[in-house]
Amino acid sequence: MKNIKSWVTWSIANAFFLYEVVLRVSPSTMTDDLMLHYGITTSVLGITISFFYYSYVVLQIPCGLILDKLGPRNLIGISVILSVFGSILFALTDSILVAQCGRFLVGAGASCAFISSLQIASTVFPARYFPIFAGITNMMGTFGALCSGFPVAKFVNVVGWQKTMLALALAGIILAVLTFAFVPKTIRIPENMGMQKSFTSILKKVTKNKQIILSGLVGGFMYLPVSVFSELWAIPFFMTKHNVNNEVASLAASSLFIGFAIGSIPIALIAKKVRSYTKTMRFSMVCTAALFFALIYSQSMCFSFVIVFLIGIFTAAQVIIFTCARNNASPRNSGTAIALANGLVMLAGSIFQPVFGILLDFFWAGKTSESGIRLYDISCYQQAIITLPICLVAAYVLSIFIKETINIEGSAH
Repeated sequence: MKNIKSWVTWSIANAFFLYEVVLRVSPSTMTDDLMLHYGITTSVLGITISFFYYSYVVLQIPCGLILDKLGPRNLIGISVILSVFGSILFALTDSILVAQCGRFLVGAGASCAFISSLQIASTVFPARYFPIFAGITNMMGTFGALCSGFPVAKFVNVVGWQKTMLALALAGIILAVLTFAFVPKTIRIPENMGMQKSFTSILKKVTKNKQIILSGLVGGFMYLPVSVFSELWAIPFFMTKHNVNNEVASLAASSLFIGFAIGSIPIALIAKKVRSYTKTMRFSMVCTAALFFALIYSQSMCFSFVIVFLIGIFTAAQVIIFTCARNNASPRNSGTAIALANGLVMLAGSIFQPVFGILLDFFWAGKTSESGIRLYDISCYQQAIITLPICLVAAYVLSIFIKETINIEGSAH
């Protein structure tokens, strides 16, 4: 019976992680609808959607402490309700300020999803199986991103974006009910995960560790193809470039997530073969940058599918940075090191999502639709996308200063 409860608890936590990824990515399927509804430009849209990250990033490091204080039932249940409330605000308001508050609340609720799943797995299952459960959790996040692509786009086209968001809120209410019904109120948290007594001292040590900061910055730049391109701007890019609807464009955007999931294991094997984190990451950076230039000038939708899929495969090397952060910290500080690195990764997305929108407005040629929405030709997107390979070059330079470690292990986030 105890084993069944453990599986149910971990499964609900995983479902929560999948759910938060769907909420994070789904606005990419409704960009035109959002700009029309709120009467905003791409710059404001990018800022609005990135409000998710502002609360998410701030709450990353305290997640372990919050879990220890509230327990899994209360933490997950309250977090889901917070995300549901934020989604309802986002769907029902005509005010862009209220919409931004809604996204902020969604991000606050989602901030504990990933670490909750990992901490539950580390406490209710034998330690030797932890890498497997962490990998499954990472796959659930990818599956959530896929669900937020074509399925959500199809739903948006049938019932509209507002009813779609309300339907997602309803799914969250069901998840909250399941959480309060089946997840235990308390769970034993090991000392090295809970960070109770020495949380402040651990935080100081980790934030002063340049290797962890470098790992997080490199990971943030490497993750931009996902956090900026695929999660928000890929769909309008493909709609503009290849004159397709949001359903087809969402399939192209989702192919990056598929490549990311498939590439994780081969990338780890390559890293073990060459006995180097940094060489593997640099190789992936060069390939990803080259593929973005190919994507900019591709005239074939089918070829674009292949390019984005390959971008996903090479971007999968980004998960290596969490191993770099962990191995460059003491064992007692490893959990906080990973949380800090993940916070920096998400911070990069929160910065560059609106930057991309600002660039689109900067290169805008002055065209508008009959409804007053700004129309961005493909040259606007092409010039904005160039920022991604530039950031990968910056990541390449920063990676030179990351210390190489001998023991190569898998990592997930």
